[in-house]
Amino acid sequence: MTQRPPDRVLGVGMVFPCRIGFLPLELHIRQDVVVDFEVETDWRAAAALDAPDGLVDYAEVHRRLGARIAAGRWQLIERLAEDLAEEILRGFPVSAVRIRVTKHPLDLPRVGAVAVECTRRHADLADR
Repeated sequence: MTQRPPDRVLGVGMVFPCRIGFLPLELHIRQDVVVDFEVETDWRAAAALDAPDGLVDYAEVHRRLGARIAAGRWQLIERLAEDLAEEILRGFPVSAVRIRVTKHPLDLPRVGAVAVECTRRHADLADR
């Protein structure tokens, strides 16, 4: 029997002011980070009823990620990506999440952006 591929929900280009970085010029400022997410979920029941119950609410994802970013401080975008992945896994009906965090490096003026990306599942939360 063939396994059915998961349904996916994506959020692209969410911009948040963030306290991030470890260079002296980054320690007292907020820099914009761009967050993209993709989650694996199962929306068949909600789609069949044409009703939002049990779906991933992207407005709520945006609100929670924004609140998490506003409340924190990170040295590394890698750690930020891990924390945001955990926020989505713990708060929404998803089996997996892919997070990409992009920022413009202040110390590299000729580089447009740098980004990291991680994919996490619920089993990965046991390590945290």
